[in-house]
Amino acid sequence: MQATQTLPDAAKDTIRRKFDRAESNDPIVLWWDDGNYLEDILQQACAELGVPLKTAEKTPLELRADPVDGEQVWYVPHVKEPADREGDYDWFRDVQHTGSEVEMSIEDLTVHVFGSEQLQAWELKNATQSDNPQQRREIARILHDQLTGGQLPTLEQLRTQIVTGGYTDPVAFVLENGWADIDDDPQTVDQMKDLLTSEGVDAVADESEPTTIETQTRRWAVAEWLIHAGADADRFPSKFRAETAGAHDLPELKSLLNNTTSPDLIADRYLGEAVWPDVVDTIDDPWELSSCIVDAALERRLWDEWHASFDVGDYEECLDRAEERYEALLGSEDIHGNYRGAYGPDSPWTQTWEQAAEVARLAHQLDTWDENVNDDVVSLYADEDDGTWQIDNAILNLVVSGEPETDLPGNHPATKTLDDLRTQLQSEYVDYLEDLGDLVTETIEAGAPFVDEDHAYQFFTKESDGLESGQTVALFVIDALRLDLARRLADELREYVATIPADAPEFAVEESVWLGTLPSETEFGKAALTPGEVQMFDISLVDGDLLPLRNNREVNTNRRNSLLDGDGWTVTREEDEGWQSTRVAYFKNDLDNMGEKELSDLEEMLAQRVDSLAEFIGTKVEQGEWDQAYVLTDHGFVLLPHDVTPGKISRPTESTDSGRRWVAGENVDEDSPGVLLDASTRLGYLDANVSAFASPLRRFSKQGVGDARFYHGGLLPQEFVLDFISITQG
Repeated sequence: MQATQTLPDAAKDTIRRKFDRAESNDPIVLWWDDGNYLEDILQQACAELGVPLKTAEKTPLELRADPVDGEQVWYVPHVKEPADREGDYDWFRDVQHTGSEVEMSIEDLTVHVFGSEQLQAWELKNATQSDNPQQRREIARILHDQLTGGQLPTLEQLRTQIVTGGYTDPVAFVLENGWADIDDDPQTVDQMKDLLTSEGVDAVADESEPTTIETQTRRWAVAEWLIHAGADADRFPSKFRAETAGAHDLPELKSLLNNTTSPDLIADRYLGEAVWPDVVDTIDDPWELSSCIVDAALERRLWDEWHASFDVGDYEECLDRAEERYEALLGSEDIHGNYRGAYGPDSPWTQTWEQAAEVARLAHQLDTWDENVNDDVVSLYADEDDGTWQIDNAILNLVVSGEPETDLPGNHPATKTLDDLRTQLQSEYVDYLEDLGDLVTETIEAGAPFVDEDHAYQFFTKESDGLESGQTVALFVIDALRLDLARRLADELREYVATIPADAPEFAVEESVWLGTLPSETEFGKAALTPGEVQMFDISLVDGDLLPLRNNREVNTNRRNSLLDGDGWTVTREEDEGWQSTRVAYFKNDLDNMGEKELSDLEEMLAQRVDSLAEFIGTKVEQGEWDQAYVLTDHGFVLLPHDVTPGKISRPTESTDSGRRWVAGENVDEDSPGVLLDASTRLGYLDANVSAFASPLRRFSKQGVGDARFYHGGLLPQEFVLDFISITQG
């Protein structure tokens, strides 16, 4: 039965009826309340009727003061009988002759909302009465909230709210809260049982204990979702065979997940307990039920099946399955960024399957990267869609995503297997780096693989149009921005410029692949990124030291600043100084510092640094309204997994200078450790014999350098294949 009017409307009807029956031309309606729950209701009713309302603050006698002519309502917010008297104490006998007396509480007025002639409405009044003051206040709040708004409830919905303390759906209440604070007396238990069975939960019909009713309701709801996902209803006992009309009708638990503010509690409760193991074990293909995200029995079986496929190397199927389960556990995002229908991105259940997808994708990449190997090592590594740079990115993501399975119950099979898979893949990553190094060695020894590539020392010449005088240009020179980090930065910059207001200038973000100088050390890489004619840059041995030169003069920090200053650039290392210029070159060295200081959580710090760089660069581009901006870098790096240490070897006697991963000297030749870079390599700027390591596990010992995991200077593509980002207005 639906409520037919609001509490204020019912109050208006009552007042109007009493006025109409009064013999006086200036009638008074005296309204006695019990609990002062109707004051604002009467204020609204009287305002709409256009009659004065007088309210007693302490004693009803106050209502005699300041008399008013015409119709009026007197309100006394407590019961008629004083606390110190028994019986019917009549405060205002004369009101009986001039108007009418109403003794009506919010519970009484609720009956009028549904129609006083209805027997069910009087049953509702019985349900709304309570001798417990706190419980009565809560009931009054529910009646007030539900019967003053635009959408009025049914009698059943109101009864449910009163029994459950605010829920309109008895099944949702039990699924989320259990029995909670519901009274355990037999009458309340019967009421709750009636409400549940009226919603189709036949499994509680013969139960009388609250804990059993709670358990049976939950089992019924899990069975409903399994059946909705595709399980044969005949596999379940008859009283648990919930009828689901079609795909558009949501199971109760999924509906609950659309509205709950505590999805994590639901996840732990329903994915942490095996509810129907006997049924799940009989399913031929559990992946047919993967959209059901309750019942630990199904969750465990899905993981076991996934792990078995991984063990036999079926990585593509593993990726598809993990993504399928991840999407089911994630739910759908609304326009406010909230996730509905599942557990969202922050749940360890969701994150575990997200990492499973990363593991499967990475395993597939490591298994297949060398299927299309040719002599173009740069494209093999840097291709935007298929390049092996994605392996570095996946390894970084794998470490950053941590160990989500540790927050799952100990009986979840991922707690025993996922860490082993991470360790296995990081070991295979080192094997991949070694194989890639071997391929680089073979390619260089077979010819000159870098002839047709763009080299960093040519930047100012090849980008002269974007750097020409008259334009406002910003250079962001960020050290050690490995290709995968640079591409992540470019994506975040695209997201940032997309949020710039429509009335502001538009910016396009583009990327291009360049080769850093070899050896891939900071002093050579940054020297290359200075103004000057291409042919005037070279790297030569000078008195036994390998030095970067411009026009036969060494390019150190001061010389680099001087060259930039002479070309009209303001050089700054500060985020808030020097930006008033129209041509700014900003240098930042923190990525190298992070790695070389062997900071803990390095992968997380690198990922966070990309986020902060995107925010900083995006803000500068927006605020400065630059015509053109570039993000450049001097070199990349090798980052080995934990517990993998490169072999340190002594510098050969014939060398005169060396870094971590290279040696140089007049007598350095093919017999020197590493791969020889000489005139035959045709780099265009190297005027010395340099031998550099391509193996990721070899470096020269160098006093004071403790970078066991992070280093550069060698011949792996991770160290010298770079991504330059351009940001263009218009």
